[in-house]
Amino acid sequence: MVLPKSLHPTAASAVEFAADKAYQQLRDAILDGDIAPNRRLVEEELAAQLEVSRTPVREALLRLAQEGLVTRIRGWVVRDHSPEEALRIVEARSAVESAAARLAAEHITTADLDQLAGIADAIDRPGATVKELNRLNRQFHGLITAACGNPLLVQFAQRTNISHWSLSATWLMSARDAAEVNAEHRQMIEALKDRDGVAVENLVRVHIGRTQAILLSAISPA
Repeated sequence: MVLPKSLHPTAASAVEFAADKAYQQLRDAILDGDIAPNRRLVEEELAAQLEVSRTPVREALLRLAQEGLVTRIRGWVVRDHSPEEALRIVEARSAVESAAARLAAEHITTADLDQLAGIADAIDRPGATVKELNRLNRQFHGLITAACGNPLLVQFAQRTNISHWSLSATWLMSARDAAEVNAEHRQMIEALKDRDGVAVENLVRVHIGRTQAILLSAISPA
């Protein structure tokens, strides 16, 4: 049986690859704040910018909608999360990522630990922009979660991976805050090296609790 060209496995794989690439590029741009909340996303414009057809762009947008990063209101729009909504998401993130970190202590490899240390070193380098710090922070937490060995937890964590940098009420870390946050990162690395799941689980909860405190202050300022 000869498949039509549009259904040929090679063509399907190419579309899937393009959709994955478009999804990752758009997701990074949203989480980095390059594409701001409430901005309209036009499929034709995105396809031209990403140098792909509209089909992979549409698939990428559908995936982003499932994660809650975009929505459809007479066209595609980047979601603007209120502090209240963001707080609920961060509460879920705390539960999911701390559970994943506990499992990661059992499965994480030496290569993963070396990569985590490299990310922590990069965060400590002077002159990093807010966008660079945000991306490095996502990479750090994403690597720990990926090491848990449970694909469902990885999916749940990705669904809760919004960034308070991109909220309307943007909060900027001071140099002191950034240093304290990265000191906690290094404590997580040591706990993972020791295979201490309970310790790293608690460290992650306290760490994400910083963001919860920020959002709570935005909801109920003193």
